[in-house]
Amino acid sequence: MASQSVDAAVIQRTKDTLGKVIKKPPLTDRLLSRPPFRYLHDIVAEIMRSTGFFKGLYTPQELDAKSIQDREAKVAFLQKAVDTLSFVTGELSRVKPQKVVAGHEVEKTNEFLQSVSIAILKQLDSSEAVQRVLKGEKPSETLGREKKKRPQR
Repeated sequence: MASQSVDAAVIQRTKDTLGKVIKKPPLTDRLLSRPPFRYLHDIVAEIMRSTGFFKGLYTPQELDAKSIQDREAKVAFLQKAVDTLSFVTGELSRVKPQKVVAGHEVEKTNEFLQSVSIAILKQLDSSEAVQRVLKGEKPSETLGREKKKRPQR
């Protein structure tokens, strides 16, 4: 697989924003320049533990990183976080969990982490979004329709 070069400014933005939200795991250039699934899992779990964002989204088994071994389970874990963020912000996320698990789209992965951090810093609530995701709603199905609806005068 070809090595992907990531703009240092993107990684620095991730460190600046995410560093205001969590203290661990360490936000190193090496890990952020090609974040492995376990690292992303640990970040999501720490965000949930320290801020309450994503609370209730995952089962105790899903929060045990050792229980998530196959590709499909990793994609499903990340997809839940991506979908929740999309509902919280009202914007479809550009990151694709399948590509993240494969080690691609590093800049989009960092942008996702930045967006989560910004949502937390803006004190946006994820509880309704978590419930929508748990009910099986997909942002791609509903956000497009919600944007097309115009307020009646």
